[in-house]
Amino acid sequence: MIPFFFGDKKRRLFGIYEPAAPRSGGKRSAVLCYPWGSEYIHAHRAFKQLAVRLSSAGVNTLRFDFFGTGDSGGEMEDADLATWEADIELAIEELRSIVDSTRVSLIGLRLGATLAARVAALHPREVDSLVLWDPVLSGSDYLASLGAASAPSSDGSLEVDGFRLTARMQRELRTIALTPPLVPPGVRGVTIVTDRGAASARPARPRQGNAEPSGACEVMTAVRPWVEDPDRMGAVPAEVVRRIVDWFT
Repeated sequence: MIPFFFGDKKRRLFGIYEPAAPRSGGKRSAVLCYPWGSEYIHAHRAFKQLAVRLSSAGVNTLRFDFFGTGDSGGEMEDADLATWEADIELAIEELRSIVDSTRVSLIGLRLGATLAARVAALHPREVDSLVLWDPVLSGSDYLASLGAASAPSSDGSLEVDGFRLTARMQRELRTIALTPPLVPPGVRGVTIVTDRGAASARPARPRQGNAEPSGACEVMTAVRPWVEDPDRMGAVPAEVVRRIVDWFT
């Protein structure tokens, strides 16, 4: 695990690089895109485990904090969806420079998955493959799930579980309306939808391995790591993590 900052002085991003395990022979690389707000906190452990498992399987990974979030520079007042998409593009370039690779995969959870899908649509030739884990399809529904129906402050911002959501960001989130296919043509990809249920996960249909068509969708019954679980803080859906690693290898 190698923590570091990348980007320029005006836009410093904090990232953690997990190199592929020695003798794994792995030459694949993936950028992991976090969710936002309290979902980021709750899913942090699951993302760390995913990065470690991918590294052991021979995949170089870079997970990073979007500008204005986590340990990256800036404030939420300076953030918008376009600049977060630019952060993903910057992370792709950073990982490419580290591992000397021409193409990088993207793995995103919730809002991170939505942004990853948008970046892949803009740069399909640079994205090797795409894993969308419970992407936000409707910005309005997403805001409602965050409790954005509550009364805003005088400047239009909302306090969501201790995280400030500016009026501008709320407007941008409401424009999100993703419809299938979520994976752009020419990009190998899979969408994983987590259904509430048992602590262990199971595929809703038989695996097809690397023969899956572009844009395949799998529904898995598992805990949702981005939702607070008072009995298991930072729950890790082991089978979902295993499925993503298997999909890569």
